[in-house]
Amino acid sequence: MKKLRVLDLMGKKQLLSRQRASEVVSKLDSELTNCKKITNDLEELANEKSKSLGPVNSYSFQAERQLVMKLMAQKQILLNRQDFLVDEISSASKGVSAIQAKIDFLEDAKSNELRKAHANRSNLEEEELQITKKR
Repeated sequence: MKKLRVLDLMGKKQLLSRQRASEVVSKLDSELTNCKKITNDLEELANEKSKSLGPVNSYSFQAERQLVMKLMAQKQILLNRQDFLVDEISSASKGVSAIQAKIDFLEDAKSNELRKAHANRSNLEEEELQITKKR
C-alpha cells in the first residue's frame, strides 16, 4: 500500500509538471502568433511607404527610405524571434511528451501494484478460509 501511495503521489507530481509545460507551450505559441501578426503589419507598412506616389522632396524621400530600412530591420529581428520561438515550442513539446511517457509508466506500475495487492489479498483470504475449514 505504501508503494501505491508513492506511485500515486509521483503521478500527481508529473501531472502538475505536464500542466506547467503545456502552459509554457501555449504562451510560446501565443507569442509566436503575435510576432507573426506584427511582422505582417510591418511588411504592410513598409510596402505602403515604398509605394508612395507623387512628387516628393529629397528630405521626405530620404526620411521615408530610412523609415523603410528601420522597418525592414525590425521585421528581420521578428523573423529571427519567430525561428527561436519555433525551436522553443518544439523543445517544450518534446518535454511534454517525455512527461506524458512518465505518467503512462507510473500508471502502468500502479496498476501492476494494484493487481499484486489484490492477488495477495485473495491469497490471504483463501488461506484464512482453509484454516477455518480445518477447524
